[in-house]
Amino acid sequence: MSFDQMMIHYSAPTLCGIKPGNLFFVKSSEFSETQLLLWKEKFRVNGFSVTSEKSSEDTVFILVYNPLLLRNLLGDVFVSSYLLGKGYKTPLNTCSVIKELVKRIMTKDDFPHEVGIILGYPIQDVIEFEAKNGKDCKYCGYWKSYSDVENAKNCMCSYKKCSCMCKEWFDQGYTIPQIICEYNKAVKAA
Repeated sequence: MSFDQMMIHYSAPTLCGIKPGNLFFVKSSEFSETQLLLWKEKFRVNGFSVTSEKSSEDTVFILVYNPLLLRNLLGDVFVSSYLLGKGYKTPLNTCSVIKELVKRIMTKDDFPHEVGIILGYPIQDVIEFEAKNGKDCKYCGYWKSYSDVENAKNCMCSYKKCSCMCKEWFDQGYTIPQIICEYNKAVKAA
């Protein structure tokens, strides 16, 4: 899979507005700073942001997010309380939370559980995952679900379908705005 294909494959649910963020890892040998800069511009123009950091000798992590969806998410009282309890500072805004999260990913021995919030996982599942050390979940897919399994299954199915559809359109030469438009048309038609 090319770098461009990875960006679409892993970012599609965020680009289509059904997920606030996507985080994925790329082998350093497959990472292209030049391509990332092009994607940053494409994303910026379309209202999305992307950040990346070299997480190891062989790996780069890439976080694509929708600042508007994240801002709305951070306004949720349960989410903000959870993040404040994790040591995030007020005011909780998209920039400060992303900056702190990236710092924690880069400096902590344990991967920060709160990344699940940014990825759009239900707050209850994030809390339960941490409390149970990832064990005893009711359903496992893109994340481990401890609460509303039916909703988790439906959500995960929509992420997968979105990624497949967007990859197909991208391979046909569609631009990001065209892909978003096609996705919205497909959802309305369904």
